[in-house]
Amino acid sequence: MWADSVRLIEVWCSIAVMNTSKVWGGQSPQDRSSSRRESLLSAAGALLGDGGAVAVTMRAVVRAAQLSPRYFYESFASREELLFAVHDRVEDQLLQRLQSVSSSGDLRDAVRSSFEIIRDFFEEDPRRARILLREPLADDMLRSHSATRIPIFTRAVIQLLAQGHPEVAEATGGDEADWMIRSTALSGALISLYLEYTDGHIDVEPDRLVDAAVDVVYALGGLRDTRP
Repeated sequence: MWADSVRLIEVWCSIAVMNTSKVWGGQSPQDRSSSRRESLLSAAGALLGDGGAVAVTMRAVVRAAQLSPRYFYESFASREELLFAVHDRVEDQLLQRLQSVSSSGDLRDAVRSSFEIIRDFFEEDPRRARILLREPLADDMLRSHSATRIPIFTRAVIQLLAQGHPEVAEATGGDEADWMIRSTALSGALISLYLEYTDGHIDVEPDRLVDAAVDVVYALGGLRDTRP
């Protein structure tokens, strides 16, 4: 009797192992796990962009992703980890767009081109602006996370612009504390400018907003306009 029970358990375990390693619908277990993670990220991104951080709960995310709650913890250890992943993914998408900026010409034109890309990125899907700009001001956890990401993101953009423009590297030199101060002041001013614009408190054409953003970069970034 005992031997039969042990044998039955062994059979069940073998079936479980086979099911977890079997290819279904042309997808391996790793592929299915990645697909579920992507579904969770997409669902959380829509919730965060539409309703803010308070709308992103484990129950709401799995319901929107049409997944069982057990799959949430397959990909994310906590709600906070999911929020950070959504924020970072949108940030990475924006940085990828900025890779197309040409730094071979006039520096001011390159800076302006960067802000045109950022403007278009947010206008394509306003939820992106809420995820990257507004929610970090409203949610304590996102604010702390965003504060650690801002210097990294700003440095990456500066490195793009610095190619062929040594004056950028000179203006952004100094120790790490100096860089933190500059990047925080710069990002704070630009975020405030954009949010005031989207809230309708600054009634100007989009091109004028971009011009203002460029002026902020030159003023706070310590850059000199060498154009005649």
